[in-house]
Amino acid sequence: MSKRIKNNKPALVERETTSLARLIRSMVTSLAIPSILTACAPVPHIDPESGNMVSPTGKTVLYVGPSNKHTAKEEQPQAEAAATAAMAEQYGPPAPSSVADNVSKYRATVSVHNVGKTHSSAFAKLRTTRTAGFGPSPAVKISKDGLWDRMRKRLMLTGYEHESIQAEVDKIKRSPGTVGFLSKRAEPFLFYVVDEIERRGLPMDLAMVPMVESAFEPTAVSPKQAAGIWQFIPGTATNNGLRLVDGYDGRYDIYAATKAALKYLSHLQALFGGDWLMALAAYNAGEGAVQRAIQANQKAGLGTSFWDLSLPAETKSYVPKVLALSRAIADPGIHGVVLHKISTLPYLARVEVQGVSVPMSETVAGLGMSWEEFYSTNPAFKPDVMPTAPFNVLLPLEKAQMLAANLQGARLVAARKYVVKKGETLTVIAKQQGVPALKLAEWNGLQADSRVKPGQELIIYPV
Repeated sequence: MSKRIKNNKPALVERETTSLARLIRSMVTSLAIPSILTACAPVPHIDPESGNMVSPTGKTVLYVGPSNKHTAKEEQPQAEAAATAAMAEQYGPPAPSSVADNVSKYRATVSVHNVGKTHSSAFAKLRTTRTAGFGPSPAVKISKDGLWDRMRKRLMLTGYEHESIQAEVDKIKRSPGTVGFLSKRAEPFLFYVVDEIERRGLPMDLAMVPMVESAFEPTAVSPKQAAGIWQFIPGTATNNGLRLVDGYDGRYDIYAATKAALKYLSHLQALFGGDWLMALAAYNAGEGAVQRAIQANQKAGLGTSFWDLSLPAETKSYVPKVLALSRAIADPGIHGVVLHKISTLPYLARVEVQGVSVPMSETVAGLGMSWEEFYSTNPAFKPDVMPTAPFNVLLPLEKAQMLAANLQGARLVAARKYVVKKGETLTVIAKQQGVPALKLAEWNGLQADSRVKPGQELIIYPV
C-alpha cells in the first residue's frame, strides 16, 4: 500500500495564492513519493584571531528525476511527462489527490517537489551568497567528481548479488534521471552525511539511506510522524539523543539527525552480529520485526540471512534499493547515470549555538534573510517560538559568519585555509596542523605523495 510524505511547515509559510497551489499540484504528479520509516561531524570553525575558516516502517520509493542529463528549463514539461510515465511503469499509478492537496499548502521556495526553474529557489538564493574565498584555490587539484569520488572510496556493500538488487538496478537503468535528481537534491546536506560516516568508519553506502527514505527532503514527514531526511519517529529520535521541544524538533536538524541516525544504524549492525543488511532491514521494519523473523526461521530449520527471512514486502525491497543506489554511485557510467557534481567543500557552514535562547524570527530578519530561505536548510525551527540551546544552524558562509559574530554563545564551525610555505610538504603541514597526512591530501584532491608549492592554498578540516 503506497504512502505519501507531506511537509511539516509552520503557520507562517502556509499562506499562498491559489495560482501557486495549482502550480505545485501539477508538479507533484511528476515525482515519486519517498518512503516512511517507523524506527526512526563535527565539521568545519573560525579562528577568532585570523578570521580564517577553521574548521518504524513505511513505503520506500525512489524519486524519478527529469532526465539522465541536466535538463534545460525549456525542456521541463517533456522531462516531467517522461518522469511520470517512468513512475507509473515502476511503481503503479499516482496516489490519491489528497497528497496534492497537502502539497498545495507549501510555498514554491521551500517545496520538496519543485524541479527545473522552480526547484528549490531558496537553495538557489543561498548558493549565490557563497563567497569566493570559501572555494578552493585554483592551485588546488579537485577530483573529477568531487564528493562522489570521496564517497566511492568507502563504499563497502556493492559486492552483494541477488535478483532483488538486480531488479532495482534495472529500474535505475530504465530511468537514470532518478539518481541524477537525487544527487542534486542531496547537495546542500550530503557533505555532513559523508563527513559523519567517514568519521565513524562506517560504509559510505549508508549515505543512500536518506535518498531512499526522503529523497533528501529536509521537511519530509509521514502520516506516522516519521520526520526529516532520516525519517525518525519521535520515540526512536529521543532514544538516540535528539531533542524534541517547543520551537525545535531535532529530527529536522540535518547535522544532529545525521549523527543520531548513524548511531542507531551502528547499534543495529552490532545487534545483528555485524550484518549491515540486517541493520538496514531493522532500520526500516524495526529491530523487533527482524528478530522475530530470525527466530521463526531458526525454529523451522530455515536459513537466517536477510534474503531468507519472511519480512514485510516494503522491507524486502528497501534493502535492495539502498544497495542498487550504491552500485549506481560506484559506477554511474554503466548505469547511464549523470550525477550532479558536488564540491568536496561543505555547501553550508554550521553555527553551533550554546547556552542561550534565541527568538528565531528576529535572528533571521537580522541576517537579511527571508524565513523561507532560512527554513529551507533549518526546518527544525519554528518562527514564533524561542528554542532552547544547544542547537545547530546551517547557513551559507557569509550568513554563518554574521550569525556567529552577533549572537552570544554562537560559534562558527567551518573549514580553514592554509597557505603553503617554502620547503613544506603535505606530511610536514599535516603534523603541524594535527591532522592525518592522508586526510589532508584527500580533502584537497591530492595524492599522499603529491608535491605542494609555496603560496598554494590547502583546505583543512577539524578532526
